[in-house]
Amino acid sequence: MLAISALVLASCSATRVAYDNADTMLRFMASSYLDLDAGQSDDLAPRIVRFHQWHRSNELPVYAALLRSASQRAAKGITAEDVAWGLGNLRSRYRRFAAKAAEDAAPVLATLAPAQLAALEHKFAESNGKYAKEFLSSDDKERRRRQLKRMLERFRDFAGELTPDQEARIEGFALAHDRHVALRFEDRQRWQRDFVAALKAERKPEELGRRLAEMFDKPELRRSEEFIREDRRWDEDLGQLIVDLDRSLSAKQRAQVVRRLSDYAEDFAVLAGRRKEAA
Repeated sequence: MLAISALVLASCSATRVAYDNADTMLRFMASSYLDLDAGQSDDLAPRIVRFHQWHRSNELPVYAALLRSASQRAAKGITAEDVAWGLGNLRSRYRRFAAKAAEDAAPVLATLAPAQLAALEHKFAESNGKYAKEFLSSDDKERRRRQLKRMLERFRDFAGELTPDQEARIEGFALAHDRHVALRFEDRQRWQRDFVAALKAERKPEELGRRLAEMFDKPELRRSEEFIREDRRWDEDLGQLIVDLDRSLSAKQRAQVVRRLSDYAEDFAVLAGRRKEAA
């Protein structure tokens, strides 16, 4: 179910199609990760449909409002407070989304057999191996090159072509937070271990749902002091980076940022409105 959160990174033309077909994609992903049997798949399918309807009705209107506000803020000029506002809202909406997904899926997750849990652990290990190979190379130069490439792509997606000075600022940020990428990966692995441990320990759906929801809602409970410290520094430095970049935007770049955010807001508003058509 977490895959829906990635849709905001898709192109505007693709977002509506992808979201409207998200329930099919989620069933495929669940089957791939969990190796569900026929009965479990039949039980999960309507739960995914209901979750998708809940998300469309309750979350998409909020996303649209937040993105409209973000577009207006970008038009005026971004401040550090705007960045903190954006990060805070992004995290709070994600936690709400993930906790709800976990609670809704708990009745099926509580039925997973040992072999299915082993398959899940194998899938996690496989996914982690691919991520580590791509972004955590032992070759410092190659690792930093790939991390910078990914970050530059994200900024270009919103602002278009960047100037050499803008790219240099982003590179400085990426180099200063090289350790943060590894810490996030360690946190991801720790979450996966805790997730599997919860599935093994809790067989009552309500208790499992509560425990999984807490894992998403209170991630700081599992995080190391180093992660919390570096994550806070990352937030602060990202805020300053975005403010500095905002001051350097050309009129064309600012117009693209504003348009991109506005287009996403429109997409989410349209998608939220389709709940009436589906009813």
